[in-house]
Amino acid sequence: MASSQPSGAVNFFGRVAMLIDQNTQAFHMFMSALLQLFDRGGMLYGELARFVLRMLGVRTKPRKMQQQQQQPQGPNGLSLPHQPHGNQNYIEGPKTAAPGGGGGGWDNVWGN
Repeated sequence: MASSQPSGAVNFFGRVAMLIDQNTQAFHMFMSALLQLFDRGGMLYGELARFVLRMLGVRTKPRKMQQQQQQPQGPNGLSLPHQPHGNQNYIEGPKTAAPGGGGGGWDNVWGN
């Protein structure tokens, strides 16, 4: 005779596993919120310190971008184009008129 209800052990361990999963998720969310709070607090402290030092007349050096210190090299040893916004790559049209003489910048880009 097969019963439609799970046995007591399966039911018990199922509930224990569900509680562990929910507590793990709650702990992860709590730790994420705590780390974000510390991160924002550190940024706020930095801005506040910069403001107070400026009010006291202390000038800080401007931050140098890492890209200006060392230009990335391409496969042939040529420097890659400057990327002012990090790794965002934008497609630029030709700087001069198309070879066919037409006014459209993208006309005849690939040739005939």
